[in-house]
Amino acid sequence: MIQLVKLGAARMPVHTDVLSRYNLALFSYSGRVTFAETLAAIAAVARHPDHHDTMRQLCDLAAVTGVEQNFPELIKMQARMAEDMLPRHGEKLVVFHAPTPEAQKMAQMARKSWEGLGAVVLRIVDREEEALELLGLPVMRIEDLLTLGA
Repeated sequence: MIQLVKLGAARMPVHTDVLSRYNLALFSYSGRVTFAETLAAIAAVARHPDHHDTMRQLCDLAAVTGVEQNFPELIKMQARMAEDMLPRHGEKLVVFHAPTPEAQKMAQMARKSWEGLGAVVLRIVDREEEALELLGLPVMRIEDLLTLGA
């Protein structure tokens, strides 16, 4: 498990887990999300020894309250995502759980980042159960993934 924490005593707005048992990288976002924090999370997952380029992703945006609006940083993040997360062979399924307007805004921004790159199947849903079902996961809540272990 990778946990991105501690800038001083504050928790960062993104927490990541590579759950090899489920062939899944879980990104859980909260608060106001910045591109720098997102890049750090992407890099941490890409470096994880169990990560591979077609590993499915679940991005839980339920607790997002805002997203950075910085076009140059967005471009930098898009380039890094393509470098670190784009599958070299096969496809990657990326599911966004986005139940609020702010979460939807972030999910749509991410969708645009993946657009035109091919090899990525992206779904944005507002119900947690639907996100888990799309990924074929045997749990009813995202937090259950963590309690069942990697």
